[in-house]
Amino acid sequence: MNSNFEYYKIFYYVAKYENLTKAATALKTSQPAVTRTIHKLENELGCRLFTRSKTGMKLTPEGRTFYGYVAAGCAQFFKGENDLSNLISLENGTIYISATETALHCYLFQAMEEFNSLYPNVRFKILNNSTTESVNAVKEGKVDLAFVSANLQVAKPLRMKILRKYRDILIAGKRFEELKTGKEELSLKELVSYPWISLTAETITRRFLNEYFEKNGLTFAPDMELATTDMILPAVRHNLGLGFIPAEFADSQLESGQVFEIKVKEKLPERNIILIYDMEYPQSIAAKEFQKFLKEREMSYTDY
Repeated sequence: MNSNFEYYKIFYYVAKYENLTKAATALKTSQPAVTRTIHKLENELGCRLFTRSKTGMKLTPEGRTFYGYVAAGCAQFFKGENDLSNLISLENGTIYISATETALHCYLFQAMEEFNSLYPNVRFKILNNSTTESVNAVKEGKVDLAFVSANLQVAKPLRMKILRKYRDILIAGKRFEELKTGKEELSLKELVSYPWISLTAETITRRFLNEYFEKNGLTFAPDMELATTDMILPAVRHNLGLGFIPAEFADSQLESGQVFEIKVKEKLPERNIILIYDMEYPQSIAAKEFQKFLKEREMSYTDY
């Protein structure tokens, strides 16, 4: 047999509606085309599937037997189509994201919460990666979008959009209360001899801090190096040194007094939370809608 699924689909609708015109309408084709297909299918099967009557198309005994199998198969195909449609829609879609810790805490968690209040059935699959790993994940098609917290440039077909700016603050624990000066600002030179906590040398944030100290005529030599930003806060809370951290990481513990902010004369340059995506990568409906939501959310949404 050379019959394809379209033959079976047409047979299914004719049997379902018992009417050639209704079947043609459901299939968005012409009645003659439906009739020709039924004749071809009957010739290939070597038996009559329908008998014509004044009331419409009636299945023959052979047709009823065949319909039992075809209807079961069509039900599975139609269910598969429906499930796939839901997966790429806003009803049951999934958005794949790679993000740095800072981007998550300073922007993405809040944005996802707001988006889910509008589309509660959309799911997020998050990979917590470094900036470099996040960019590569987009390049390799592993994720729909990447959110990073470093100033960088990307090459086509990648695009980047600045979502918001943020600035790190310097915090310390109770051991260093002599640095709690109220509104008075301290210079980096006054602080450089204290123990410092930072990320490891290969991270973009560490390079950023190295440049900041060099620009102010100092060398940055932290006493403790940690792998991730979220480890800095507990280390500072346990009085192991001073550390720069985005304010959003420390809000609750600043309020409780477990740590305090040190006012520094030499302000750190602002950094950006950036969205990165591939222009040539086919985006799901959910991912497109999330990007649209972000654009409407941010007045300063800037193209590069």
